[in-house]
Amino acid sequence: MSKFAAALREKTGAPMNAAPKPAPKTAETGRSGAREGAKHIGGYFTPQVSKQLRSLAVVEDTTVQDLLAEALNMLFQSRSLPMIAAPSREQATSLTGRKPLELETASEDGK
Repeated sequence: MSKFAAALREKTGAPMNAAPKPAPKTAETGRSGAREGAKHIGGYFTPQVSKQLRSLAVVEDTTVQDLLAEALNMLFQSRSLPMIAAPSREQATSLTGRKPLELETASEDGK
């Protein structure tokens, strides 16, 4: 053991190979709950695909997530499957002029 390691061990009283304790989790490090019940789906594409998708989102004043939901629903429809990829809550509200069903139900239950 080196002199430095020996001195450090003497000062701290901890063995040199001991792993540091992880910091305790606080409320600030937790998620807000907006993603609760959702599963991330991703893929690797060229930077040009990413740039074009983000540009389209800007032009159409929407989000990449809403464009992906639209694309997934088109794929599901072409395969005769239910179109279950929900757009974001903001997009659903702007499309229908109403809150998404789960938000309406929750607010009615709170009355």
